[in-house]
Amino acid sequence: MKTFFRLMSFTRGLRLLLLLGIFCAVGYTVSTLAISWLVKVGIDRALPHGSGNGDPGALWKLAGELVALAVLRFLFNGTRRYSTNYVGHAVEYRMRRALFEKMVGFSHGLYDRAPTGELVSRATNDLRVIRFFVGWGMFQLFISAITLVVVASVLFYLKPALAAVVLLPMPVLALAAWRFASRVHPIFRSVQRRLAGVTAAVQENVSGIRVVKSFAREPFERERFGERAEGVFSETMAARGLRAFYIPGMSFLPAVSIVLLIFFGGRAYAAGSISLGDFVLFQLFLMQLVSPMQSFGMVVDQGQRALAASERVFEVLDVTPEIESPEHPRPLPESGPLSVEMHDVGFSYAGGTPVLRGVDLKVEPGETVALVGATGAGKSTLLSLIPRFYDPGEGEVLVGGIDVRKLDLTELRRAVGIVPQETFLFSESVRENIAFGNPEATDEEIVAAAKAAGVHDQISRFPEGYDTRVGEWGITLSGGQKQRVAIARALVRHPRILILDDATSSVDAETERQIQEALRDTLREAAGLTTFVVAHRLSTILLADRILVVEGGRIAESGTHEELLGRGGIYARMYGSDAERASA
Repeated sequence: MKTFFRLMSFTRGLRLLLLLGIFCAVGYTVSTLAISWLVKVGIDRALPHGSGNGDPGALWKLAGELVALAVLRFLFNGTRRYSTNYVGHAVEYRMRRALFEKMVGFSHGLYDRAPTGELVSRATNDLRVIRFFVGWGMFQLFISAITLVVVASVLFYLKPALAAVVLLPMPVLALAAWRFASRVHPIFRSVQRRLAGVTAAVQENVSGIRVVKSFAREPFERERFGERAEGVFSETMAARGLRAFYIPGMSFLPAVSIVLLIFFGGRAYAAGSISLGDFVLFQLFLMQLVSPMQSFGMVVDQGQRALAASERVFEVLDVTPEIESPEHPRPLPESGPLSVEMHDVGFSYAGGTPVLRGVDLKVEPGETVALVGATGAGKSTLLSLIPRFYDPGEGEVLVGGIDVRKLDLTELRRAVGIVPQETFLFSESVRENIAFGNPEATDEEIVAAAKAAGVHDQISRFPEGYDTRVGEWGITLSGGQKQRVAIARALVRHPRILILDDATSSVDAETERQIQEALRDTLREAAGLTTFVVAHRLSTILLADRILVVEGGRIAESGTHEELLGRGGIYARMYGSDAERASA
């Protein structure tokens, strides 16, 4: 019940529509049953006990009343459907927004652990199940309950003894519903989880289709997807197997009631203890229990799916952010480049092997620092601590002389421009992708950033210039063009700290030279930028004022190019290997 009441909290502000839906559901149910009551009255008046002394003229009045009730029933039903569907879709919309806002606020660490497809499934498949229950199932359950209560009340009012007999199967229905719910809930929770796995497989294969085809892995991916889809099929059929017996049982129980009515009610009519109208009313009411009982079974089925889906959604909404802004953040210095310091910093992913160990670092405002080292040495991890994508397990990281944990996250990240190793562009125009770094940027600022990144001339040659759409993941651009657009995206926000995480790795030597020349003036402006460059090419490294050699999660060497060469250490060996490759 806790999950249900929490789900209902998303109807806040929609309570009038909920009440309208309930009122119309009651009106629809009562008007439907009233039609059967009028049939009883008409029969008793027109054909009293089959004596031939009835009043056939009363049938005209009866017909008019039936038409009026039918119109009223239509209005109640139409209004109820609109209001309840509106509530269902509104709840889905609100939960989807809440999920998206929550997921956007997740730290990098959570995304390291949670598959993207799993999160997408909760925001799509699970919410559709919830919407169907809130917009249909919940009210259908109410209608079924009202129908049962009204029918039982009227029948006991007319003939208590006969009503007790014909309604005898109803407690069995309640027991069956409880048994069904307890057995099917864990199955549906498993179905939703397996369905998330199918969604993840589709998302991964569509996003990585070029890799799949390049390695001719289609047969393997088909088999893997087939196994996951088969898991959904097997679990679903297990639930449907239970439902296959339960739902018909809901129809069978009212049929048993009709058999009891024919046997006992028929004898009562023959004995003259009930009228023909009473007998017909009993039969009509019992027949009208068939649909609610079937719906009751479907609602229990749907309700269990919705509860399982709600639990999965609330699991995401209940995640406590690992990284949040402090309650009373300290402001950054108002202008100019920012210093970066690290004091005895240690870090590991999810409690695994330490990636950084005892890192001490001080970068002055406006200084350009290059980080070099073998793959996996910890360069990108070290830089990810500056915008606080992760918090260090040990030590502290200072930006502008302030511990990043004491800074407002939004203010901190607005001050940092990042060009990551894996370039992601949105399926929008070039202009919109660059302006993503600064939505308030003018056209002049966008063009200036593109020129600084060395991509303006190529954009100008596109068929629609800056309005050219780049396709999903920027697929219509070359690797070098994507990286340069990403650099422009970082520069257009006028950052105070710039992080280039191997940002020229996908470009050729000539393009890299052009980017370096364009960036050189930008990095040397009077306003200055505190810049970190992760690079493997010496031509890029030489842009830096200072070079840091990262090895085994530590800063093994620090100095200028000439100083490090003179020491004959790690950097000198790396430089020699690079020089040999360049001359080969």
